[in-house]
Amino acid sequence: MTALRRILATLIFLPNIMPFKALLSAEIFPWAFLYAVRKDLRLTLGYGLFLGYIVISSLLFLGAFSSILVPARALFALINASMVFFLLINVQQEEYKTIVAIFHGVFIANIGLCIIQFLGLFPPFLEPVFRLFIDRFTNEIYGGGRGVAGLFAEPSYASMAIHYYFAFFMLSKKINPKSLVGIGAIIGIIIFDLFIIRSVTGVVMIVLYLASMQKVSDLIKTSVIALVLLVSVIYYVGQSPNAPRSIETAYDFFKYGAYQDPTPWLLEQSGFRFVSVWASYKYGFTHPFGSGVGGWGPASIQAMDDIGIKASAMSFFASAMGSEYQGVRPTSFAAGLMLETGIVGLILFGVAFFPFLKRPEIYRDIHTRSIAIFFLFNTFALGSIGDPLPFIFLALAYRSVIEPPEIEYA
Repeated sequence: MTALRRILATLIFLPNIMPFKALLSAEIFPWAFLYAVRKDLRLTLGYGLFLGYIVISSLLFLGAFSSILVPARALFALINASMVFFLLINVQQEEYKTIVAIFHGVFIANIGLCIIQFLGLFPPFLEPVFRLFIDRFTNEIYGGGRGVAGLFAEPSYASMAIHYYFAFFMLSKKINPKSLVGIGAIIGIIIFDLFIIRSVTGVVMIVLYLASMQKVSDLIKTSVIALVLLVSVIYYVGQSPNAPRSIETAYDFFKYGAYQDPTPWLLEQSGFRFVSVWASYKYGFTHPFGSGVGGWGPASIQAMDDIGIKASAMSFFASAMGSEYQGVRPTSFAAGLMLETGIVGLILFGVAFFPFLKRPEIYRDIHTRSIAIFFLFNTFALGSIGDPLPFIFLALAYRSVIEPPEIEYA
């Protein structure tokens, strides 16, 4: 690998690093796209159809936008996130090993930086320098029950990334999760979740990870034990005035009876995330071709109106946007497709990726299974529409069990 390719291979794991943050309002830079675009990139026929459809969708609705940058950015987010998958599943063994070695360095650097931020040891004079490249970077804990974010824009981003890091680290090092080392590592990531990053997203991700480790026959028994432990932690730690936000949120859910009617609580805690995903899926069924790539703004307002929720009534928008709210792009890749490209776009996305997701080899190994479950959850429920990390780690997990000659191309 050339020096430039090594640099790009490092940055694909750090999508929130923005070299032109002062000029661009986006939080994700297209490192993955830059790494993927080269002569040995091989796209499948299924992905080619999906790519052609979203390009045509962006062109057909071009006249509806005041600037070409609106559909261009929306289109680029979809391509940046997904295209790199088809490069990584086909890289040769030498490059794959180099990427894995680079990943280990990025993982350790993020863990170390998070601990330094948590302990308040990060030099304050370096904070403005880091903020030139990472939006909302802070040298200490965010506060308000939130933790730290490492080389990411906020704790929720960091939490999602760290769980992919952790799952792939366990895979690459072939650590048995039921061994003494594996159990210690899992306890470590749980502590890291609850007390250092402190994101609700992290709690959801670690629950998914633990569930993916279990056999179907053991899932109920393990779930009961995990639930008892989780409730105990929520009850005893949640009463503390300095409780992590993830635990405090769960504690308040039961304390104030939100479980009796969870919808208002979900809207309050998740801001636009829950409602944007919910509304977008419904919109995609009633508008089979969607609003057009880039048309998520007005479409998201209509989508929320269609399910009976006014954006102005949501606390997130009332405090952050007020009367100038212009709509919001949903947080999951699939929901975004439903909003902008309709059910047709989602079906073509399925055609492109289902041949890889259906391979039984992925689900036989507990490590690759956990990454596949993460991918499905983040893609369809809670993620970030332009984030390439789910696609990157799915590809690396796939590549770890299926050699390139076995990959079928149409």
